[in-house]
Amino acid sequence: MQVKIEKTGINGEGIAYLDRKPVFIDGVLPYEIAEITITETKPTYYKAEVLRLVKASPFRIEAPCKVQSACGGCALMIATVPHQEKLKLDNLKQALTKYMGNFDMRKIKPLVSNPVPLGYRYSFKLPIRSDKGKVVAGLYSANTNHFVKADPCLIHAPALEQMKTLILECLDRHDQEAFSFDSMEGIRYLILRGFDGQYQLTLVIGTNVLPEALMNDLMAIEGLVSVYISVNTDRHSHDPFGPMVLHKAGLKTIEVTLDGLRYALSPTAFFQLNTVQASAIFNKVVSLINPNEVALDAYCGVGAMSLPIARKAKKVIGLELNKASVLAAIDNAALNGITNVSFSQGDVQKVLPEILKTEKIGVLVMDPPRSGLSDPMIQTLLDSNLPHLIYVSCNPSTFAKNLAELKKKYEIDSLTPYDLFTQSPLLEVVADLRRIRSV
Repeated sequence: MQVKIEKTGINGEGIAYLDRKPVFIDGVLPYEIAEITITETKPTYYKAEVLRLVKASPFRIEAPCKVQSACGGCALMIATVPHQEKLKLDNLKQALTKYMGNFDMRKIKPLVSNPVPLGYRYSFKLPIRSDKGKVVAGLYSANTNHFVKADPCLIHAPALEQMKTLILECLDRHDQEAFSFDSMEGIRYLILRGFDGQYQLTLVIGTNVLPEALMNDLMAIEGLVSVYISVNTDRHSHDPFGPMVLHKAGLKTIEVTLDGLRYALSPTAFFQLNTVQASAIFNKVVSLINPNEVALDAYCGVGAMSLPIARKAKKVIGLELNKASVLAAIDNAALNGITNVSFSQGDVQKVLPEILKTEKIGVLVMDPPRSGLSDPMIQTLLDSNLPHLIYVSCNPSTFAKNLAELKKKYEIDSLTPYDLFTQSPLLEVVADLRRIRSV
C-alpha cells in the first residue's frame, strides 16, 4: 500500500495515517510518498517498513554514513541540515500546541544552528564485539540489542575516532576478547572522552583481570592520559558503568576549558557532548540573569552552568542529588578561584522550600533529565513564589507538558532552541519564565 508522510515524530520517524491511526515509519520525510508493509499492529498505532520510495522529498540527501539506516541514531541524516532544523522546530511547535493549546509561536526565538554538523561529539560509550578475531566497537540499533559496527562514527570528533582505533589495536595485541555472558569475561564497553588532545578511557569488563602489560601499552598511546576500569556483569543493566569505577593508570581527571573556565572531569561526570553549543547555551542563560541577585542552579551536576552564572550573579547555590557530582562541583569552583558559589547534595523539591526560608532567590535555573520535571517538583515551583525561572530542556515533549503546568503561575517570556545534536531529532530549548504578578 502507498501512504503520504504527514510529519516527523519525536524520534525522527516519519508519520503517516491509516484508518485514522498513526503509522510510524523509519527512514522517510514529510510529504514523501512511500510503498509500505505493516510490521506491527497495535490498538492505537501501526509500525511499518518502506518497500519503495515512490516520491522523494526535495530535501532528501544520501546519508554520508554507510550504517545510518541500521544504526538509527542519526535518523535525520537523510535530510539537509536546514531541513533538519525545520523538522525539529515543527516538533517543538506540535508539542507546545498539544499541551498548551493556542501558544504564541512568536515567543520562539530563531534556532541557534550547530556550526559543526559532523564530528561534534567529544565522548562516547560504545559496546564491544568480536569480529574475525578482532575487537570492534559499534552501537546498538535504536530500541534493540542489535549490534551495528560503526567505523568511523561521523558525529564523533575525528581525533576521538583515531584514539578509538589505537585503543582497539592495543586490545588486539594483548589478545583481549569481547564480553560474553557465558564466561562473564571480556571487554563489554569502551568509554572514551577527550578535550584538547587529552583522553580518558574506561574499559567496562566482566570478572576477568586485565594484564599490567596492557595498561602500560595503553598509557604509551600519545594523548591517552587516564585509564579506568569498571566491572559490569548485570545482564539487564542500561548503564554501561558498573557499580564501581576504579582508577588504574594516569590522571584521575581530565580538564576541559570552556569560556575561560576549567572543569576537571572523572569518567562518570556529566558534561555536554557538544562544547561549542554548550557554550552558547550557558551564555544565553547568563544573559538572562541580573547581576545583583542570588541564583539557584538545580540539577547542577559538576557545576558546568553554576560557575559561569557565578561570574555574573551576586551568589549561586548549586543543588545536586549525586554526591560525587557535588564534590566535583566544589573542586571545580576551587580550581577557578570562584568563591561566591556553594554546592549541596539534596533533592531539589524537598530542599528548595527550606532554602527559601533563609535565602531570597532571584532566579532558579534548571536543566533536568530528559524525563523532565516530576509532578512534586512542579508543585514545589508553583508554591515557591520564585520570581524567575530559566528552564533548559532536551526533550520538547516533556518540556511542553511541564510548561502547561507551570503556566498556571508563570508567563513564558521567550523560548530559544539550540541544535546540539545535528543529524539526530534531539533539540535543546532555553525557556525564560516570569512569575505572573497577580497570582
